[in-house]
Amino acid sequence: MFPFGSRPSLPPRLPRPVPPFPGETTASYVYRLARANELHPSDLRAHLAGRREQGPVALDALAAATGRPRHALAWALPELRPGTGPALPGYVRRTVCWRCAARRDSHPYAAVWQPAEICVCLSHRIWFGSTAHPRLHWQYDIGGLSEIIQAQGRHSRLARRRGRQAAITAIAEASRITALWARHGFYRDRRVPLIRELRGEVPITGKLPSFDDVMAVVTYPETVDLARILAMPRWRGPAAATAGDLQQFEREVRSRTGIEYAGADSRYDPLFRWFQKHREASSPEGTGESQGPGTRQLASSLARQSQGNSPQQVSSI
Repeated sequence: MFPFGSRPSLPPRLPRPVPPFPGETTASYVYRLARANELHPSDLRAHLAGRREQGPVALDALAAATGRPRHALAWALPELRPGTGPALPGYVRRTVCWRCAARRDSHPYAAVWQPAEICVCLSHRIWFGSTAHPRLHWQYDIGGLSEIIQAQGRHSRLARRRGRQAAITAIAEASRITALWARHGFYRDRRVPLIRELRGEVPITGKLPSFDDVMAVVTYPETVDLARILAMPRWRGPAAATAGDLQQFEREVRSRTGIEYAGADSRYDPLFRWFQKHREASSPEGTGESQGPGTRQLASSLARQSQGNSPQQVSSI
């Protein structure tokens, strides 16, 4: 291809310069570009680099090979922007919506960078995954599930209000809690209609294994609503712990999630453990032997409440 080892000029234009998806990864676009022009990706990279050895894709070479302006490619391919690394903070790499890919007659597995709070293609009502469940990446048509669409709107508002990183943290924490609830069949009233719509049937026990592909999507609405509570400075930030905090926290969960939640039902409940952990961490008296009387009083109160009515002990899980 290059008899003297390198080509001094920019590469000639390719016959089929397919357009990139907004936010597409460089590797994904080069792969699709190679397939469209019946080339092996390594040969296309050598063509762009102008030498036998493969090198990093240069924006100028890609612009010449596709005939697209440099600024348009830099906007669509964030990894090629000056000063941008291979990973974008607050963004995640996902497979593009299959209907978006079909409209462009594209390879169905194009990878794009998207904000972490985006889990749904609103144009086609396609669920393409949550950052909290990276292994559950099956796409679902959710056109008939308005609750998922509405939850996506609340998720986006959470990221705007609290900040993207705070939203990522709260969603991760809430997802672990709702996944445990789903595994054990707890608080399943909101999940059952979604499971039935996606599967056509509901497990007799109402339980979902952690590896079930529908886990992420059917727990999404309650996860978002719970994350909005977990992201509140009132429950995360430093504050003096009082004995009435648990009751107020329970009321907050019930009002925002629609779940008949009672954290005192079991000290093994994951949300109850989250509450205990953050109340202890936020207590000004500290923990352990250095705890002051206020913290010890709260701990004693929580223990009495959790022991007072505990039908869901660990043996029942």
